[in-house]
Amino acid sequence: MAQQCESPKTFTSAEALAVWRRVKLSSGSGVLVEYADEGDYFIGVSQAGVAITKQVAVKDHKHPGTQKVVASKAISEGADIYGADDGKVSDAVSGSIIGIALEAALADGDVIEAILDMDKGETWS
Repeated sequence: MAQQCESPKTFTSAEALAVWRRVKLSSGSGVLVEYADEGDYFIGVSQAGVAITKQVAVKDHKHPGTQKVVASKAISEGADIYGADDGKVSDAVSGSIIGIALEAALADGDVIEAILDMDKGETWS
């Protein structure tokens, strides 16, 4: 039976996950999520830290408003952000722009507020 769910949606973790990290669907699955790495498409941001095979809420990447994300390095306020390994974000150009940092990160692991906009890096013809 088909379902429809508002964001955040609950998935099962395919690996231990930390809070505020970008996640993607595991290959061949519609219910398991894992970290999105550099250049990976992601479906949203984890809303809690969980162990493997536990339920985790994921806020959709196009959810209205802002989101908390984890930086992989220092990032300037207002910088375009890109996906980095282990579900983090970076200002280092890698793939498409995924959003804008609304505050600065001083170091790896800092949690910052961002607007995630998957359409920002797309080209329309």
